[in-house]
Amino acid sequence: MRSQFSHETMEELRKRVLDLEEQNRVLDAFIENSTDAIQISDRNLVTLRINRAYEVLTGIRREELVGVPVEQLVKNHLISESCGAIVAKTKKPHTIVQTFYRTGRSAHVSCTPVFDSCGEIEFYICNDRDLDEISSLQQELDKIRGLNDQYLQELESIKARMGGQSKLIVADKEMLKVLALAARIAKVDSTALLLGETGVGKDEIARFIHQNSGRSNRRFVPINCAAITESLFESELFGHEGHAFTGAGSKVKPGLLEAADHGTLFLDEVGELSLNMQAKLLHVLQNRSFIRVGGNEPIQVDIRVIAATNCDLEEMVQQKRFREDLYYRLNVMPIHIPPLRKRKNDIIPLAQHFLDYYNQKYDFHRKLSPATCFALLNYRWEGNVRQLKNSIEQATIITDTDLIQPESLPMNVAGPEPVQDAPAEAGLNEMLERMELRYLQTFYERYGSIRKAAERLKLPPTTFLRHWERLRQKYGTSSAEGKE
Repeated sequence: MRSQFSHETMEELRKRVLDLEEQNRVLDAFIENSTDAIQISDRNLVTLRINRAYEVLTGIRREELVGVPVEQLVKNHLISESCGAIVAKTKKPHTIVQTFYRTGRSAHVSCTPVFDSCGEIEFYICNDRDLDEISSLQQELDKIRGLNDQYLQELESIKARMGGQSKLIVADKEMLKVLALAARIAKVDSTALLLGETGVGKDEIARFIHQNSGRSNRRFVPINCAAITESLFESELFGHEGHAFTGAGSKVKPGLLEAADHGTLFLDEVGELSLNMQAKLLHVLQNRSFIRVGGNEPIQVDIRVIAATNCDLEEMVQQKRFREDLYYRLNVMPIHIPPLRKRKNDIIPLAQHFLDYYNQKYDFHRKLSPATCFALLNYRWEGNVRQLKNSIEQATIITDTDLIQPESLPMNVAGPEPVQDAPAEAGLNEMLERMELRYLQTFYERYGSIRKAAERLKLPPTTFLRHWERLRQKYGTSSAEGKE
């Protein structure tokens, strides 16, 4: 019996040791793969650990640093000053600009204290962001501004040739090609099909086509196909005669088709229409006529049709979910709008445009810091322009100063700030676990799938997911479910 108890106890301990070893391997992967330099010191400001990024930034090898008091680095003229020494006096997180004399580089250094159960500082965690990268970003921004001026001249030339007005913010060459194609299509009445992810700006391109067409002095009538139920489709689109159905008034109510007569009808999210609704729409496109609900006489309309979707209509045709004849009716002049991550030169001009809007709306005087621009340029923007606009609004509102720093952006956009959200009483283990969670979240958001994020960190996808779910349940954040 005693032997069995001993065997079971040893087996349980062995499993716990293996689990801890795996957790340490995962944490090591995150610390070593961090683009920020990380330094962890004990209560006496003696260095316990650094990562590869710290070695590259400072030029100091870890064997030179581990076990050495940070103040010794100052005395040996390896670093300009100790952020940890300031935190030791104030017992509060602090940020300085620190210079590393061996490499001649500088960084924003943020030091956060970790307290023990008695309220005394037990560890210091420093997170360093290279200012050389920010300087390189400034040069890149200057280059973008130069290109922006060139592209704006091209855009103004397009608008001048078309004689129209546009509020589109375009600085990227790929988007300029889209706009040039849209300008050519605007000259004719052919049906246009706008293709692209949610939030790329299909509505704005549709309005640009209308504003630069011969119909610009008539109405632009948008219809969100996903928002109209099948039971209301005919009455909304075709209108109805008086007393055509229960609840209808005695007066004739014109539909959206009549409202768009001699103008432009914009069918947004056309891929969401049911097959029955598709058949009715096809009849209108073929005959350019319709009959009001409760009526008998066909009504002729002269409309320009622009449709938009984020769906793969060709695949839907193969799956019998979208009518092939309607697809060919709509796909006369297709325009593919690239996602924001594939037109990076648009990101900063768009961000500045949204910032100007919210500054005026809220009577602020906010500006984007170079570090914030760097974060914006390096994010994937799965939600495209719409997500960028929301992120700028959030940053504009929550920042405490007029210079917007990355920490005011949504967490997944700003990148990992591993220790800022931990409570003051958190121990080192909790701080490191929170750091791990933030990096898991950030890598997942940056690479778009568990498989790609795990590959970047040189981890099996199952290990990535298991650790993320464990820490998510413990500390809370969005789930990775459904994005293998």
